[in-house]
Amino acid sequence: MRNKQVLAGSFAAAALFAGVAVSAVGNGAAPDETSPQTVAANAVDESKWPNRTPERGLAKGLSLPVEKYLVGYTDVVEWQRAQRDLWVSCMARFGFDKFNPPVPGANPPAEFNDANMPRRYGASDAAHAAAYGYHLPPEQMGEPPVWEPAAGPEEDVFVGGGPELSGGTYNGVAVPEGGCRGEAERRLGRLVQGEEASRVNASSMTESLQQPAVQKVIASWAACMKEKGYAYDSPFKPAESFNLSTPSASTEEIEVATADVACKSKTDLTAIWYAEETAIQDQKIANKKTSLEAALAKTNTIKAAVQKVVSEGTNR
Repeated sequence: MRNKQVLAGSFAAAALFAGVAVSAVGNGAAPDETSPQTVAANAVDESKWPNRTPERGLAKGLSLPVEKYLVGYTDVVEWQRAQRDLWVSCMARFGFDKFNPPVPGANPPAEFNDANMPRRYGASDAAHAAAYGYHLPPEQMGEPPVWEPAAGPEEDVFVGGGPELSGGTYNGVAVPEGGCRGEAERRLGRLVQGEEASRVNASSMTESLQQPAVQKVIASWAACMKEKGYAYDSPFKPAESFNLSTPSASTEEIEVATADVACKSKTDLTAIWYAEETAIQDQKIANKKTSLEAALAKTNTIKAAVQKVVSEGTNR
């Protein structure tokens, strides 16, 4: 289909971490909103969304300073839903009353944002390790197919160009620049992760690995693992030694993951590493406060636009 990659990316433009995607709604034809297939595709179980901070395991309640500046999963979903509402409203003006992209949020990732606290310092949840090893839960492993508008008039009005348009109009009605997709983006803006926050998030991890306290606790963890019969010199290596694309964890993987978390608990690795990285981030944030706050202000402006769209939809 024409511009297939562009169209696929338009809905997932705010997919800042693995798992934020949309489900297919059919074969490209306009779906029936009341059909069992469409209802199932649009079903969203918000109870499976990741929490802002971990609620169990060794990382329970932990949040790094930079997370104030990172775009979270709920921000992404709310933006995508507002975008979808604008798309549907715009397309209806051109007679596409059954234009029905999937409702975002049906395929949540394992982490709330790019800090990925549940696994930032390696596996941290004993119950998860015992059930899944280093694998994600089954419902988070699959990659859903990508939704696309139907080829022909629907696609042309959506993107704002194509053989079905005449002089920028469809059936005599002017199509917005960039189509309904462009109109929605101008209304909402584009939600993206700030570069400065991403740099702080990544560089603090790199620098924390060089801290004496972190090196010491990793060595203690490695010694604990060796006592259990496993030779690893980094908390990241156990997961890397298994094929995580398989449907489920092997018995060996579960045993290693369970020992891994137990050794982290024994050595207090997660808490010590978190404290060291927090101190590093505090300093980095203080040095970049102006640019970080400016990026956050832009994000908040977009979130306000999202809430306005949501409010207007509620009041209709």
